[in-house]
Amino acid sequence: MDVDQRASRIAPRVRAHLARAVGRGRHVLLDFDGVMFDVRAAMGPEAREQAITGLLMGREHRPRSVPVTFSFFGVYPTLEYLAKHEPDHAVEAEALMSGLEVDAALTAKPTRGLDQLLAVCAAAGRKVAVISDLSEDAVWATLRAHTLDRYVAAVAARQGLDLPGIDAGCTAERAADLLGVPVASCLVVCGSFLRLYQARRAGAIGLGCECGRDSRKHLAANQTPVVSNLATLAQALLAP
Repeated sequence: MDVDQRASRIAPRVRAHLARAVGRGRHVLLDFDGVMFDVRAAMGPEAREQAITGLLMGREHRPRSVPVTFSFFGVYPTLEYLAKHEPDHAVEAEALMSGLEVDAALTAKPTRGLDQLLAVCAAAGRKVAVISDLSEDAVWATLRAHTLDRYVAAVAARQGLDLPGIDAGCTAERAADLLGVPVASCLVVCGSFLRLYQARRAGAIGLGCECGRDSRKHLAANQTPVVSNLATLAQALLAP
């Protein structure tokens, strides 16, 4: 038995609905945090919220609600409030947050199979873009640190206080524009149910990955195909 025959016997079977999604998606948009890297784990829970709270508590008092001061509703609603009402603090807070993201992303390890997946995309002539709600600086710095930037044609991530851009639908559309392709030809690989929903709403093809945040059950809502890992996706991309 030759090598190709052995590989075909051990390769995971590509399910029909996965093959259809991969066939329709001529280009691949990978969600950075949760699929390519686990930046959240490297950064720690609520690290950004705590940093912004510390910043605000260390400045002169200004009238604002307690939930905003302590980022009780999350970092992005807090930044949105600051951008509208306290732009000087918003700029400081975003810079602080971006610094934390860069530091955490650079310590995170690539998800197993990422190199193989990117190489398969390159060999098949599929353009690859990275989408993220993290800062663009953090994404590019990490890709370069792991020499993965050679596989990536574009990055659509958060740019300063451009908060509408954190929506995965917006980032998918921007990534498609950067690639010069229709968003409907892009396969968005994501481990978050919400971000998958946003990307599909924008017209992209959704594909859940269990290496991300949410369970297979949630990712598979609305008959969205789901892969267990990046190796399975690479195998599906190699299938005729």
